[in-house]
Amino acid sequence: MSDEIGYKAINLAFEKGKLHKDNTLWIDFVGGETFLDFQMLQTMVSYVEAKNKDYGYSLLFSTTTNATIFNQDILNYLIEKEFTLKISIDGDQETHDMNRVTTSGAGSFDIILKNLKYIKEFEERTGKVVQVTNVVTENNYKKYYESLVFLTQELGLRYIDTGVDLSIKWTDEQIAVLEKEIERSFDYFIDCAKNNQGFRWEFADKVVNLKKQERKKFYSCGAGIVSSYVRTDGGVYACPGYLDSSVELGNVTKKIEKERIRKLVNFRGIDNPKCESCDISQYCVEQSCIMQNLAGTGDVNKPLKIFCKMRKLMHKIHVDNEEIISHLVM
Repeated sequence: MSDEIGYKAINLAFEKGKLHKDNTLWIDFVGGETFLDFQMLQTMVSYVEAKNKDYGYSLLFSTTTNATIFNQDILNYLIEKEFTLKISIDGDQETHDMNRVTTSGAGSFDIILKNLKYIKEFEERTGKVVQVTNVVTENNYKKYYESLVFLTQELGLRYIDTGVDLSIKWTDEQIAVLEKEIERSFDYFIDCAKNNQGFRWEFADKVVNLKKQERKKFYSCGAGIVSSYVRTDGGVYACPGYLDSSVELGNVTKKIEKERIRKLVNFRGIDNPKCESCDISQYCVEQSCIMQNLAGTGDVNKPLKIFCKMRKLMHKIHVDNEEIISHLVM
């Protein structure tokens, strides 16, 4: 991304931030790999800070990295500017290196392991827990439980956010295996909590809070209304889950298409009788994940099967563990 596009994206954020009541502006640097152009990140932060003197927003900065590029200067800067940090690690060396390789074709696990000292120092100096994303793909889904144990026990990471590869068509057989892996992982999560070795796991958060988070409005995430993502060409999108030009909300170098945003504001539901009659419809946010629906099925009205199955699994685990869950505070 050029500095010019970055400046225009920030200008747009400051302008639209005035429409919201909480007076908070959150700037999130994502890629690609953000630290490939760390100087650009610094330039944008300086621009935000200077511009904010006239606005007085409460500023939040965050970034996501694959942790292959890290050094003491980067660490010190992130701490100085009070960043929130998210890194990508899929599991042990075999699992991680299945999909995350360098330009030479070699696995990146050893590089990340060497840089893990910076992650630990970040946590110690800030008191913030680094969020870890591990992605479930068609070549590692059978090792999900092992991966969760490795990340939390062997590496001592305390905040796991599991993502699922949505670029593939998950079969019923694959999903059934993954469900068993996740059920086993939830048992492990509970055992750790009982033994005062607890960690935060986004899947468990959703299970524990499932009935507390009964959907109050259909388009609950507000993507494109309260948040947006800007690509390197200046295109503005509601969600990074679907970056097709057909859903572009405009461009920071040209104009924002207000009518497209208005459609999101007025989005009230999908035309899907199966979803409407589902027993857990009131707890399901997946059906309203319209950008992921478009990306995965090409149809706003048709949620991804893997999302539907995972939400039903969350409900099943919640019901099966309701007594235990009542004692957990997430």
